Amino acid sequence: MEYIVYKRFRGNGIDGAFNLRYGTVVSEIEGFLFAADGRRICAATSENGWEHFRPNTQEGAERQKMLNDLYRWYRKNGCGEDFTDDKWPGQENGYWKNRLRTASTERLEKIYQEKFGGTPCMQ
Repeated sequence: MEYIVYKRFRGNGIDGAFNLRYGTVVSEIEGFLFAADGRRICAATSENGWEHFRPNTQEGAERQKMLNDLYRWYRKNGCGEDFTDDKWPGQENGYWKNRLRTASTERLEKIYQEKFGGTPCMQ
């Protein structure tokens, strides 16, 4: 699967230093992201993976827009009771961002609609 850099990645990866510009396409193989030169950047589900890369699909772009808006909303307003274990059964990682990141697209859309009253505008 292809991933795309949605936020510049400048830093150390698994196989060395990287400076990947916005829009750079990378490959995901067995859970790791690889640069065009074959070097491993990071795990797709690592913090660097979440913070800089997204699937290179329309759904990936829509999810990233919703996530970015929800991150801002929750940082400003707090998480409250939205991420309690009883509302997220079967999830071991209780970190609120992880719960949003791993939510189905349908669930993410529902949360977005609850907070913003509509669907994200893709421009």
